[in-house]
Amino acid sequence: MSVLYRSCLGWVVPIVTLVAWQLVSGGELQADARSGTVLGAGNQSLAEGSLALEQGRVADGIRLTLAGLKDATDPFETAAAHSNLCGGYALLHEWTEALAHCNAAIALDPTNWHSFNNRAAVFAGRGQYALALTDLRSGLELAPQSRTLLKSLSVVEHNQNVLTKHQGAPLRS
Repeated sequence: MSVLYRSCLGWVVPIVTLVAWQLVSGGELQADARSGTVLGAGNQSLAEGSLALEQGRVADGIRLTLAGLKDATDPFETAAAHSNLCGGYALLHEWTEALAHCNAAIALDPTNWHSFNNRAAVFAGRGQYALALTDLRSGLELAPQSRTLLKSLSVVEHNQNVLTKHQGAPLRS
């Protein structure tokens, strides 16, 4: 899932992504770029939470994902849940809560570019563009061809330029 949202300043900030997983042969979880739904090994709450977030039912998605997180046993599944919670809280502009979940996701799985993209969205929403750019570059090291990351990078750079020009403009009375 990709959703553009506006910061409290009214500028468009990066795209929030949901981690996508699919079950492959042998019950192994694998990243799936085609879907925004988390499909765990029987963790229905995580799957339903991801679907709710994808459908824009953010409060339901967060509630279901938090419930599913209690039963998550695999570290990658847990990281995916935290990444989705980060995205959900970012959509609500609950930056502190979002950041905590992004940090947890990255600590558990530093190879998931979605988490870096989501944390960049949080930093951009807080006006911390240098940190957002650092995360986007980290994500691009993992997924250099990701259209989502490239778009987020473009948006953050644009917002940073607008803010710089705005701050340097003389005040009119």
